[in-house]
Amino acid sequence: MVLALPPLTECGDRLSYTLYEGNREILLQTQSIVVDWVCDRPPERHVGIAVVVCTRDRDTQLQVLVDQIAPQIGDVEGCIIVNQGKVALKDRLVLGGDQRKYRIFEQDNLGGAGGFTRGIMEAFKDQNVTHVLLMDDDVEVDAGLFCRLRSALAYVVSPKTCLGGAMIDLDDRDRLLSIGHGFDYTKAITTDLLPREGVRLRETEARSFLERPVDVDFCGWWFFCFPRQALEVSGLPLPLFLRGDDAEYGLRLKRAGFPTVMWPGIYVAHPHLLNQTRPWHQYYDRRNALVCAALQCGSVPSPAIIRLVRGVFNAIALYRYAEARAGVRALQTYFDGAEGLERWSEKEHRALVKDDEVMCQSLEYGQIFLKVFHTSLSRTTITVLRVSRDILARENAMATSAVKVDADCWKVGTVSRPGSVWLVSDRQVIHVWRDPVQARDIALSLLRVVFFLTIRPSRKPETLLRLATPSWWARRLGM
Repeated sequence: MVLALPPLTECGDRLSYTLYEGNREILLQTQSIVVDWVCDRPPERHVGIAVVVCTRDRDTQLQVLVDQIAPQIGDVEGCIIVNQGKVALKDRLVLGGDQRKYRIFEQDNLGGAGGFTRGIMEAFKDQNVTHVLLMDDDVEVDAGLFCRLRSALAYVVSPKTCLGGAMIDLDDRDRLLSIGHGFDYTKAITTDLLPREGVRLRETEARSFLERPVDVDFCGWWFFCFPRQALEVSGLPLPLFLRGDDAEYGLRLKRAGFPTVMWPGIYVAHPHLLNQTRPWHQYYDRRNALVCAALQCGSVPSPAIIRLVRGVFNAIALYRYAEARAGVRALQTYFDGAEGLERWSEKEHRALVKDDEVMCQSLEYGQIFLKVFHTSLSRTTITVLRVSRDILARENAMATSAVKVDADCWKVGTVSRPGSVWLVSDRQVIHVWRDPVQARDIALSLLRVVFFLTIRPSRKPETLLRLATPSWWARRLGM
């Protein structure tokens, strides 16, 4: 049965249907009834989508995703999986549907940027592919997702538009976590359209985002679809390894005339990103944000440098020396330019990950809460005095009795600051303590990097783009 609808101008902005048998609503998930939207005119353009998934030692999550892709594999040209972890993934993965549409490539770990770029290059070897869809290996998708994406690209969306998908919480499907991102070039930081903790889907704020296309600066690679023409104009992503590679590429595409739009009805479920805040995460966040700001502005604005230096200073005040070193190293690697990015490899990444705070066993409850000074001037003054005292001190406070402190209140400018602290949170316990040797080393390294940034002429950020060419990536990937 086909039910004819009036023109869309007479239907309003939203269309939905409910089926009834008499006065009783029919629940489609319990009935052998298939209902779908159809259109009486052909698509405006041919669309061929290649799905690219980058994975590293997440076989269980990947298998769940592949099982969800299998019933929809007919809606795409193929699925490319780039494995950068334990070899022989093909022997461990069960593929469903038309197995001829799957291709698996194995390579060394080059981060998300290297894995997704390999998939992009392999996908566009097929001339039937007009768009590439990048997806994380730990997302889950619902039925009909690829059909909705293909229909939007074929009927509505401009050929120069990139489409992003919203993110809902994998562990709490009623919570919307992201609807894309903005970017503050002056401060070199990513901005969120939603609160960091997300919003409930039933709330008005969430509905307003989900019911209309949203123009953003970029969308993360948990679900990002872009056209072949974007690659031909702007090249490939930069080798930023992790965290921020998606921002750099999305921002560069937008500047070239390929904006990202978050499309209604397109979403995936993904683990909450707030769970990932180790020092090495912050290294990539800061370094790659500096690259994004430089490419946009021609050089990194002074407020961005000041913000990073202040973050290092605050980390020293909180005895978070690994985090402080990550900030200094981010500034140094950015200063090294394209050569620094070329030298970066899994060896450097492993060393970065190893430099972390001391993780401890769970402690009993009963931690204290620290009060902070009310005015910003008071907090700044006391922080400067404390860091100066730490740098000049001789005594290491590791052996002193540690005080259990709620991790959420461990901030700069507290009225009291114990020398040795157990930071207690829901997920973990971290032991931090005052260490004058580390404080001095980090402060000297920071002064040295800032001095060189001041006296040496800044590198032209355009030189980084030689690392975005297919020829450079082909050499890097050994293709």
